[in-house]
Amino acid sequence: MGRRAVRISAIAAGAVLILAGSAVVVYRVLSPHEQLTRPTVAYPEPVIVTDERPFSELRAAPLVIEGRLRVYAEKWRVWSDSPVGERYESTPYWAFRRWPAQVVGVVAAQAPTGPTVITQWSDGQVIALDARRGAVAWRTEAPANGRLYDGRRTGASVVYQPRSLLTARTAAGPVVIVTSPGLVVAYDATSGEPLWRHTGTSDCEPDGWTGHGVVVLPDCAGTTLNLVQAADGTELATWTAPAGTAARPELCELGRTECRLATDGVGHWALNANGSLAPVPAPPPGAHLAGEALVYPIPGGVSAARISDGQPVWSWTGQGRLIAADAGGVYLLAEDGTVLGLSARTGHLASVGCANGPEDRPWKIGHTYPATGNYLALERITGEAPTVDDQRYFYGPRPIALVELYAPTKLPVWPGKFASCRRPV
Repeated sequence: MGRRAVRISAIAAGAVLILAGSAVVVYRVLSPHEQLTRPTVAYPEPVIVTDERPFSELRAAPLVIEGRLRVYAEKWRVWSDSPVGERYESTPYWAFRRWPAQVVGVVAAQAPTGPTVITQWSDGQVIALDARRGAVAWRTEAPANGRLYDGRRTGASVVYQPRSLLTARTAAGPVVIVTSPGLVVAYDATSGEPLWRHTGTSDCEPDGWTGHGVVVLPDCAGTTLNLVQAADGTELATWTAPAGTAARPELCELGRTECRLATDGVGHWALNANGSLAPVPAPPPGAHLAGEALVYPIPGGVSAARISDGQPVWSWTGQGRLIAADAGGVYLLAEDGTVLGLSARTGHLASVGCANGPEDRPWKIGHTYPATGNYLALERITGEAPTVDDQRYFYGPRPIALVELYAPTKLPVWPGKFASCRRPV
């Protein structure tokens, strides 16, 4: 064999080896896989971040766990970092990635053993992570519902308003409910043990919600509601909307979880723990749920009334637009970006924050998320139609402002913290 033939053979052999190596790389990259990166440091303590920026600027919308972790979701990954007030995302405390399955829902449940992050994936896997240890607490397989990641740039809809993943509080502990066409399955959020299942028509997936230990499962048209007990799936009642239009939840704690009212667009009903619905007056426009109170804007301020009987509880006068509420507070945003937190119980000013940076342009609010009373997450958008691309829809590459809230008597001394907002007097 001549030298040229030898060279050609060597080149051909080398090409075969390169192609074989490339095939191995491609297989390793593209083959289905799962990767869990565990913590390498101790569970972080809550800390106050002392830089002069008044809020964290984040790419993704966080769930805040025990004031110690931020948990995020993106298309193929769920991960956490800390401290909560860090200006940007930092090195993950733990991370869980699956491919090609996509994240379709993330919820947090506070169990007696500690906080659990429950994740739902497009291939039907439901996997719970121990938030403190970064370990898989339990996993199960529910029917895949054909849903894919719909969180866009921030993941806010996946962590704040997941379509097919719900939680409910019961006397025995938190319950997680997974919906799919024709089937609803409930699990013990602590152990993953199946608690009950409800079968229905396979023509649609119920757009359900929870409240007061009850799970509400609408039919395909949404006009008839099947109400079952969250703890064991006992069927409590069936209710049909009088107006013949689809019913939807109102006054929910987060997304479609722990909702207090139902409406068909004409009437309004309080959802009771026994599965009954009692007619109530329509809540005022812009109303929010704040524990056991209904808070709503009035000219020049905010008022609160008891949900049970509508009796006034308190009123507050001052500047600011009501944007969110929870059992820990009522949150208003002033024109200059100042965030005012009022006590849900008394209406007194309880906390102050700033949602504007020195060079910020005007922005609008998408999702909001009150986090443990010390932080308020705001998804900032431009005001363009939701149908436009993310570049035009979201306010910059880091559209989430996670605002730090301080007691008015303990405002931070760092001069830049409130430089772009007026300091309340």
